[in-house]
Amino acid sequence: MRVEDKREVREAVQSVSHIVNAYGNEEVDFFVKQMSRQHRTLQQAFTRICQAWFLHLASLEESHYDLRNEASVELAKKIKVTLENNHLPLI
Repeated sequence: MRVEDKREVREAVQSVSHIVNAYGNEEVDFFVKQMSRQHRTLQQAFTRICQAWFLHLASLEESHYDLRNEASVELAKKIKVTLENNHLPLI
């Protein structure tokens, strides 16, 4: 990965972190609506990122999470089988 790409990824993570930290459901709904207006290939690529995130959460050892994100880890574990058996192609 190029240095420029890494910088863009870090900036995107910071932007998403800011959104989820500073805003409520209305802003999340707006984010979802905006994402739904993106090109269909980009929507699928975004879903692959979400899929990778849930698989990462599901793989966390108990010592690597706490009550702040335990519900996310437990949800990820419940849907892990479905995620692992559904690979999204890059079209």
